[in-house]
Amino acid sequence: MPSARALTLATLAALAAVSSAITTGCDSRKPGEGAAVGKPAASAPAATTSASAPEARKGASTPGDDRFAAQIAANLSRVPDPAIQLPEGASAELDNGTFRDRTIAFVRQVAAGADRVTCDLPLSSRRPFRALVMGFQEGKQIARGDASDAGLCVALKEATRRAVAAAGGVREALAGARLVVELPDHHESVLESVESAEGKRKGVELIEGLVPVRSLDKALLTKRIEEGKGYLLRVVDPQHKGVHKYYHAPADRFENELHTIYTASTALTLLKLHAHKPDERLLRQATEAASFMMGMQSHDERDRTAGGFFYSFDLERKRPERRLVVGTASKSIFTLIELHGVTKDKKYLESAVRAADWLIAMQRPDGSVRSALSGQDGGAWKVQGKESMLYTGQVLSALSRTYRATNNKKYLDAAGQTADFLLARIAKKGCFLGDDYRKPNPISSSWAVLSLLDFAKASGDPRFEQAVFRCADDLVKRQWRRPEDAYRYGRWQRSLSSSGTGWLAEVMSEVYHHCRQKSMDGCERYKDAVVAAIRLLLQYTYGPENSFVVKNPQVAVGGVFWSVRDRYVRTDSVCHAMNAYLNMIGELGDGPLLTLPERPLAERMALAAEATSAGAPGAGPSEEDGEDGEEPAAGRSGPKGDDPDD
Repeated sequence: MPSARALTLATLAALAAVSSAITTGCDSRKPGEGAAVGKPAASAPAATTSASAPEARKGASTPGDDRFAAQIAANLSRVPDPAIQLPEGASAELDNGTFRDRTIAFVRQVAAGADRVTCDLPLSSRRPFRALVMGFQEGKQIARGDASDAGLCVALKEATRRAVAAAGGVREALAGARLVVELPDHHESVLESVESAEGKRKGVELIEGLVPVRSLDKALLTKRIEEGKGYLLRVVDPQHKGVHKYYHAPADRFENELHTIYTASTALTLLKLHAHKPDERLLRQATEAASFMMGMQSHDERDRTAGGFFYSFDLERKRPERRLVVGTASKSIFTLIELHGVTKDKKYLESAVRAADWLIAMQRPDGSVRSALSGQDGGAWKVQGKESMLYTGQVLSALSRTYRATNNKKYLDAAGQTADFLLARIAKKGCFLGDDYRKPNPISSSWAVLSLLDFAKASGDPRFEQAVFRCADDLVKRQWRRPEDAYRYGRWQRSLSSSGTGWLAEVMSEVYHHCRQKSMDGCERYKDAVVAAIRLLLQYTYGPENSFVVKNPQVAVGGVFWSVRDRYVRTDSVCHAMNAYLNMIGELGDGPLLTLPERPLAERMALAAEATSAGAPGAGPSEEDGEDGEEPAAGRSGPKGDDPDD
């Protein structure tokens, strides 16, 4: 895997080509289609050795990405080589926006095959300019050109000519593509915007392959809530009413399974949306999803499975996976109790109580929790005993909420055992917690915060409330809040995924509301943490500008993709983000909530030209950002079912 410091979009595009070939073979259907057998994967473009033509040798290819070398060698001689002319009169100093617009305009001139092109980019540097020009169409990279020169205009022209050659060599080769221009040695990336109503295209800032959100206000958040709602309604299977875990946006495919826990999470968010703005369609979708969930609940009293929920449903084999996870039961309880509160239909509470009884059976005497039951050949069940702080927290929250819904002390007593276990762990290890799945990390720690908050509400014991705020404050201190770093701002250290950021934002929003309800001082620190995280989540949300890497932008819009490397959407990323948005939207004013100004172009380019790649400001993530235990990318190897996020 390339160093995290060198994650240019060119590197990400090469990784995406491999990932897309893998996931296409695993995916089964497009959004809106019925279940179908997976189609075979399309072969990735074969690697070829560059020809020895003199022109082909001018542009050095990036190691590991020579997919277009043969096309460039074959077609470059047919691509026009226009003369560069400078504009009349002295050019004013460029600002960031003007530089990006002119860069895209110049590259488009060259790609169109003009005899003469005007370049109004008066920039100089002590190091040569290395330019990469890439074209994307329907989610696929169709072109790539690379060139270096002491002059920026020459480097851009030669890189563009190679990109045209890579796409076939004709004038129209890049006409329908979105362009990306990178100056990797100067840490500059420009994305061509979508076409405006006037037919114009501009340059958009890219940082590590992301379109940064530099300004956040309530209007933008309101728009993203509507888009997120549309996305969640699209991920519900039209026949079974369950929800997929993954949407592989680059390939426009869902995986061939429906997952109980993601169905529960989606239904819960739909109920929150319904509470925010009543809509009977949302309530109907939530109840239909609950029917799928309850259909996945075991009723077998002969073994220890009764009350648990089967983890997933295989659409090819038409049967559930013989695996019952405590996290699945816990998150299902959240939704069933909420649905009972809305509809007053006792069947939802009865299902939640059966699940809570099963969770008690999965507890150990010390309050810790067994993770799952897995079906074995011959019908026996195997207990998985690995400790997960996520599962422990989920069980504690579920039992606490069951007590509040039923007033049955059995559930408060059972919750108390696990709450004491967690409190003892915090006293011994501190607030930053790990488990058998992960080293200490903010996700495990945040589940301790939320579950102890749920228990504090159920029991009224101040010891647990004090632990909630102490550990929430510890998490606030671990959030990245340097305004000059738009790539990381709002993220928590050791949490790289959008699901993790969304979950932490959701937890902090719950802590903020509890703080306000108790009329405590300093509640704004939790609100500020949530707002910072929301900005980051919007940066990972598919919309018109950053959907150039997906096949079907209309389906992807509103989806929150997993990470910079992995552009699939995992449903819980959307649910957690939406829950945080909905928890906070009523607390926000109409003015700017957060602004991250961009440094002037001359300052950025000068610093980047002088700095080494290891120490350059804005050079991307460093090694300290790595998160142990990140779930393997969809379609890659990894222990199935051992993801503690579930």
